[in-house]
Amino acid sequence: MKMSFGAAVKSVFVNFRKFRGTASRREYWFFVLFTVLLGIVLSTIESIIWPPIQTDDLIEALNQPTPLTSISALVLLIPTLAVTSRRIQDAGWSGKWLFLYLLPIVPLAMGILGVIGYLDSTTAPEVEVLATSVAYFVPTLLIAFAVQLFLLILTLRPTKTREQGNKYAADA
Repeated sequence: MKMSFGAAVKSVFVNFRKFRGTASRREYWFFVLFTVLLGIVLSTIESIIWPPIQTDDLIEALNQPTPLTSISALVLLIPTLAVTSRRIQDAGWSGKWLFLYLLPIVPLAMGILGVIGYLDSTTAPEVEVLATSVAYFVPTLLIAFAVQLFLLILTLRPTKTREQGNKYAADA
């Protein structure tokens, strides 16, 4: 049975607490499309309500108010994790692989501690040294990218039935 766009989004919101079971590729990718379209609509509304400030200061430009997208990200967090878990299980893998999202926290903390340690040891930090302190965060970015790539590959895998060895699939 083919699932429509609306039925897929409704299914994800109805089953937002279910981390067990399966979700078809169609259901998962329609929900991803829904979140992307929602983000585009909300960011457009925000740019109308709070027009961007013309500035050369990067920090000021990045601190534009985005309450609508922030609230939608929080609202969609649990349903997204649930449908991703079910999608991974539909491919025959455990939904516990989502814990990989926590993996970049350790190198991020180490990078922050390294930069803070450097800033404490000097009275006037040099721009070149501050720029090279970005290297503390390169492992975090690489690990986060690798986790995203791995989970993307898992969500693209075809559905496996119980007969094909998927212990998470429903009995036929």
